[in-house]
Amino acid sequence: MEHRQYRCQTNGCGRSFTRKEHLTRHERSHNAANLHTCHVCHRKFNRSDSLLRHLAKHGNVFKPNPSGRSKRACITCHAGKTKCDGNEKCSSCLKKGLECRYRTQDEIRPSVSSVEPGDQMAWQGSTSSRSPAKEQEPSDASNANTESLRNSAQLPPGSGEPPMGVLADNSTQQALALTSSSLFRAPNVNGLVDWSAVKIRNDSSVRNDSQVLDPELEVPLDTESEKYLELYYVHFHHRWPLIHRPSLEEETPVSIVLSSMIMIGAWLEGSREAKKRALDSHEKLVSGITSQLSKVTAKDKFQHSLSACLCQSTLLNIVFGLYTGREAVLSRVMMLRNLLVAVLRDVGFFDPDTVWVDEKPGIFLPFKLVKINQRMRLSAYLFKIDTCLSLVRNQPAVLMPEELHYGLQQTYSLWNADGLPIWESRQANEPIFRCDKSLHSMINESTSDSVIFREYPILIEDIQFYICAIQPSIWKVSDHREYSRDCEISIVLQKDTLRRRLESLREILDRIANQNSDSAEFGQEQCLPFRHYFGFEDRTRPGWQNVVTARVKDLLFDTYMLYNMFSLHLYAEVGRITKLANDQSLDPLREASQRHCEAREQRQAHIKKWVETPTARQALCHAVAILHAHQNSNPDLQENRAINKYTLDPMAYAALSVAALVVWAYSTFNKLGCEACFLGSRMHQSHVVELTDWTTSCPQLEKEKETWIEMGTAFPVQLHGIELCECNADLLTNLFTIYLPPDWELANRIAPALFHQKEIVQA
Repeated sequence: MEHRQYRCQTNGCGRSFTRKEHLTRHERSHNAANLHTCHVCHRKFNRSDSLLRHLAKHGNVFKPNPSGRSKRACITCHAGKTKCDGNEKCSSCLKKGLECRYRTQDEIRPSVSSVEPGDQMAWQGSTSSRSPAKEQEPSDASNANTESLRNSAQLPPGSGEPPMGVLADNSTQQALALTSSSLFRAPNVNGLVDWSAVKIRNDSSVRNDSQVLDPELEVPLDTESEKYLELYYVHFHHRWPLIHRPSLEEETPVSIVLSSMIMIGAWLEGSREAKKRALDSHEKLVSGITSQLSKVTAKDKFQHSLSACLCQSTLLNIVFGLYTGREAVLSRVMMLRNLLVAVLRDVGFFDPDTVWVDEKPGIFLPFKLVKINQRMRLSAYLFKIDTCLSLVRNQPAVLMPEELHYGLQQTYSLWNADGLPIWESRQANEPIFRCDKSLHSMINESTSDSVIFREYPILIEDIQFYICAIQPSIWKVSDHREYSRDCEISIVLQKDTLRRRLESLREILDRIANQNSDSAEFGQEQCLPFRHYFGFEDRTRPGWQNVVTARVKDLLFDTYMLYNMFSLHLYAEVGRITKLANDQSLDPLREASQRHCEAREQRQAHIKKWVETPTARQALCHAVAILHAHQNSNPDLQENRAINKYTLDPMAYAALSVAALVVWAYSTFNKLGCEACFLGSRMHQSHVVELTDWTTSCPQLEKEKETWIEMGTAFPVQLHGIELCECNADLLTNLFTIYLPPDWELANRIAPALFHQKEIVQA
């Protein structure tokens, strides 16, 4: 081993060298004045040649003009890697008798866009092949790009390798440092990376996780299947955006994910044949998925031996079970949910200390963000469907908010960017704070009067997750007090806290719904910019803005349904009322049981007291708001589309069922009654409350509603002119029934014996 006699004298350094000139060069690095700074990414170097080599990695656009001898290397000497003196005719060529010629400036710096058509990146190429007049977003935004794009390398074209992942050269943390600052603007450059010169190549260590479980599950992507996929994207994808559509468009075989998407689209089509196909496909998929998940062990890793496509397809099939509303299907998918959660916990998916392969330095940024967002979205939407299943089955949730350590997902717009040039322009418009917050931390901040609600932009999806995070607390303080040791006063205080949290979220929803979009350019709205919900629509066609607007309205409608449904569970003891409704059709054994008879009497006495309280009237207002929203909803995203009208999110139907249950309970146990109840002997009432009058937003009406909620026990109540009393209970229930799908069995599970639905034709 060589003796290192030259040691650096700088405090805290301690490095030593065998040669004095090496020490001298090293000592310059301790003096900031001697460092050379990259004007693109601001990385510092202690040698100018190191900086020049680094600048080449940013692309030829940023490579400085050569000077001195390095500029004068003839073609022959450069090819033979021999020293060239740079003369007009170099001595080496004269000695060998060769022609001495130098490259022109154009040859030294070829255009980065000059690549063969066959070497076009597959993702980019798919854009032009699908639509020649496809959306082109402004390139000005790309000049104010992220620091991470500055670190993305331009890769040489591959040789027919499958398009998936690539390697760049800078660190992971630099790649994730997403900012919108314009620290550097290159003149005459559209973006910091020319995406047409990039070829995405497979990293040999990354497993392709687009799997098909069983050859029998593969279906030809024929015209009918493409129609079902279109229905999936129009009516389902914006509500449950699990799948990265730009990547999926390039999958040649029909994967298990595509089979699940076609299944959902077939169900949304609504015909008897399509629903039969969907149910048959679901049964096969669940069988194959269960078999695969049962083989997973703790040694497996998500996105490798445990395929991301397998987990995404599992979640799609769980959501599909809720869409069908079939009891048998729902029982099956609830077991599938338990299995998926157990498997993900076992492989460390919910462990914040788990290290992922894409965290290593050099992963191509767009590919890296796709992998990260796959995990974010799987975690977030598994949490959402778990909450929904908990509500419709009146059971505790399996996942807890504390397990949501992943950051906030990308906007719908960036997740659905059709091609890398569009991805780059949309990346510059991403809300920056989303990279720094986990979903769990955002949920925690929502419990207090945090600045997060006043200064940061909040997407509609975020509000849905906030509402879902309240569910465990509502479950404990409403129908399941036996699980809590808190006293009555403590429960009242907890309910008031939950009420204020829900109201703060409703205020945000109201601001979004009432924002004046006419005063701003489309996509630049102040409260919620619609640009966050751009998708694959062709922006060269007139009316594309209507698709984006309808997408936002759909999400707002779904979120209002969640808000009102959670409010009903907070103000009304839904579990107890459900048992009361079920008491109408008891089997002989339960009807003869003395214990059950006493329990029924206790429930009736409790609900009779409840209908006289302000909380009952508050619940009644939320029930009417749900009915009013359904009466004014338009479920179709696009006009003139002939399709089954029952395409809403199933939680909208669950909310409708709970609302009908609350109206039934208030009508049945209300003491006032109508004229028929009193055989015409009731005293004349000078004031009758019409609940639908308060569905219009108006300060005066809001004040009247609040007064009635606090002191309205003496006034008869009407809904669409029908008085709320026991003799009108069936008539009132019919107001809700007409908006429910005729074969949605869960309505009778949520509100037993209330809905006289048509006989279900088993597919």
